[in-house]
Amino acid sequence: MSAMRKIRPANSLLFISDPEGGSPPVPIRGPMILATPSCISVACYPEQDGPTEIILGAAREVDPGSKPAFNGALETLNRAVVVSTVERETVLESDVADTRTQVRIWLNHPRWPDKVIIGVE
Repeated sequence: MSAMRKIRPANSLLFISDPEGGSPPVPIRGPMILATPSCISVACYPEQDGPTEIILGAAREVDPGSKPAFNGALETLNRAVVVSTVERETVLESDVADTRTQVRIWLNHPRWPDKVIIGVE
């Protein structure tokens, strides 16, 4: 089952990780998505311009039918995935089956996505 929220995240940035937070990627200018084995950062719509719609769910349920902008594994030692802000506010959370989770991310715009879809399996 998927969940959705619309927010204006501080710094127009989201993090996807285990509930413990993981080690965030070092910021690099340019890429929209950066990852370490334990944390993924996703740039989104500029907070001052409007909200970003964030969807989190099983990949087979949320897949929009296009190629994902990101497809990789994430350490999920607590068998859960959280989407959070730079202020450590949990936006969405989902239980997962294993301690390593495949994550796919779709963005509806290559530079200013106002819709971020996160599929886990």
